Amino acid sequence: MRIALSLLALMLFCASAHSQSQIQKDDAKWLLERITGVKWSADHPVLLQMISLIQTGNRRGAVELATQQSDFLNITVKNFGLKMSTREETIRLPLNDFTATIMGVVRDEIDARQLLYGNFLYVGDPSKIPSSTNTETNARLMATQNLNTYARHLLSSNNHYQALDNKKIDIGQVLIRRATQYLVVSESNGAYTIDRNPDPAGILTSRTFVEAHVEAGTNRRPVEYTFREFMCLPIEAWADTASSDVRIGRDIDRMPGGDHLKFQTSCKGCHTVMDGFRGAWAKWDFNNDIAIQSTIRKGNSDNNGVMQKLNRNGTVYAGGYVTIGDSWVNNASRGINQTLFGWRGLDGRTPASSGDGVNGFGRMVANSKRFSTCMGKRVFEQVCNKTLPTNETATFEGLGSKFEIANYNLKELFIQAALDPKCK
Repeated sequence: MRIALSLLALMLFCASAHSQSQIQKDDAKWLLERITGVKWSADHPVLLQMISLIQTGNRRGAVELATQQSDFLNITVKNFGLKMSTREETIRLPLNDFTATIMGVVRDEIDARQLLYGNFLYVGDPSKIPSSTNTETNARLMATQNLNTYARHLLSSNNHYQALDNKKIDIGQVLIRRATQYLVVSESNGAYTIDRNPDPAGILTSRTFVEAHVEAGTNRRPVEYTFREFMCLPIEAWADTASSDVRIGRDIDRMPGGDHLKFQTSCKGCHTVMDGFRGAWAKWDFNNDIAIQSTIRKGNSDNNGVMQKLNRNGTVYAGGYVTIGDSWVNNASRGINQTLFGWRGLDGRTPASSGDGVNGFGRMVANSKRFSTCMGKRVFEQVCNKTLPTNETATFEGLGSKFEIANYNLKELFIQAALDPKCK
């Protein structure tokens, strides 16, 4: 009887050990595939190494190893960036300057707040691009100091980044940080003049973001999409009908359909916030494939450098606000919006009620608590391939706090999201 019980116990122990081993193998495979965005064979050396790390209790080490694989940047982080780069919010796009800069910031573990106010971008390093790729000019000359080439392929087209988007190129490894953003001042017969961007704001002033949101329109859209992409807040979430309407433009009817009450209870709510902030973009436009900033290129602007589209349709309501510069005011700082956004000002410490330009606007957004929470949400959904109920905010707020503790390190945020119990 004792022998039988011993054998049974041994069998149960072996079964349990086998089950635990299989769980660890499955866990390693799941982590690797979620971090890299591709399938891996069961006998791949990287996966075997991750299994070994998990078996010794080092699950974090396994995730860190997964982030060292090229597919982490080239697929997972790339798709994370592409989804935020245009109005379509799709990954079915070629690489662009917005996305390449996010990839570079993740790889180099730079304070991610700089994505919204830094004076830099990432391009392909000519010395690291394989000549065998045979992309346009082998994508080499596109990143040189030749101003005409630089302007033609980076400032007035997406050629450079599309050329990098080649299966033979490890995008994450060839990217190099360029310390200054430039804009086209003039062009004639293929000859370009360029100058430093006078109001650099990271990917907010990338060619991709400006083309998507500043072209045509009245420059309200870049405010809406900055909140949508970097605060995870759709326009209806922050509308405030009780806030000041002083900054609402002359193109907004105060008697829509002859009903002032409709303006007060509906239109006003969105426009108090949007119009308060849109002055940040007063000197920006996008035309003929290039981003325009009136300080260095007049464009369709008045003597103050304000693009004419901000004050068009002035007869709709002549008593509305006339934009005379790129100042902005924060009309989303009262009541529930103060809690919703968690404003901390331009320096992350003192409240900001006003500012100037896109750079100042980007600083205010990047230093808010909502930015950190939103990045936690976006990274979680990218890595875990799942959404949580709308009332589930603790997970994202927790990830946002870890993000801040890690000095806004996006790579660390990807690791923390994969390790979060709610992820799997």
